Amino acid sequence: MENAKVIKDKPMTNFIFRMMTIVMRIRGIFRNKKYEVLLTGIKNGNIILDYGCGIGFNTIPASEIVGEKGKVYALDIHPLAIKTVEKKIRKKGLVNIDTIISDLDTALPDKSVDIVLLYNILPMIKNRPVLIKELYRVLRIGGIIAVKSGLGINIYSRKKIKTEDLEKLMKDNGPLKLKEKKGKYYIFEK
Repeated sequence: MENAKVIKDKPMTNFIFRMMTIVMRIRGIFRNKKYEVLLTGIKNGNIILDYGCGIGFNTIPASEIVGEKGKVYALDIHPLAIKTVEKKIRKKGLVNIDTIISDLDTALPDKSVDIVLLYNILPMIKNRPVLIKELYRVLRIGGIIAVKSGLGINIYSRKKIKTEDLEKLMKDNGPLKLKEKKGKYYIFEK
């Protein structure tokens, strides 16, 4: 693979990010973000990677659930996303969240994560196989990758992923097995 071309993702423009932030904040009023995180089976002491954390929709509830014994890594490619999450961390006085600015490389150790939240981001990723291989690498045996693609991401990317394509992506680059489907939420297990 020495000559293989690596497709790099780029952050959306600041304008698009700010527009999506407005939409997410409005939609967030009507969503139970804690429930969305609890669907994964998250518990106190877990290590979580919120990949494509955005404005911390799921980062903050995950932090509260895993408690002081747990850890949440909030990763996003967009500097404004990380800045927003860091502001929320300071405001709430949370000490169990680390932020990471990156695209496909998490820089986390092998088998160090219990649950990966891949909410509203997968259709935006250009090199999905590379991402899934990276997430598989950092996921512990028996760990979970939870996938959701909602309205906001579909408006931005217009690249919906069919269930059978999602299952194939996870199987071919993990292998990860579909454990459960709950509405728009897919729970894959290592």
